Amino acid sequence: MAGQLSELSGLPVEHIYYAKDLMSFPVEILCLDIENKLKWYFITSDRDSVKIYDGHVIYYKDNRETVKELTDRERSEIQEAEDARLKKIKEFKSKHGHWLY
Repeated sequence: MAGQLSELSGLPVEHIYYAKDLMSFPVEILCLDIENKLKWYFITSDRDSVKIYDGHVIYYKDNRETVKELTDRERSEIQEAEDARLKKIKEFKSKHGHWLY
């Protein structure tokens, strides 16, 4: 997995953290919560075994970067967009069932 993430992201393996709590698409976690609500792990080798299945979403980040401090306006705009996204997901699920998982 390390080599694939490095190749896709352009990040050196030693700077990649990933979230082990894999979720299925569509993801219902708020983007504002990703940094603090997921457990982040560093990749110890290219043999790190994380079972990934079709539809799983993997979060990864550059461990050299720090989280930007958002202004109230930025936070509000992001929250509004996230609320709309989650509403669409819930509407879709109510019409089509929970077969997405």
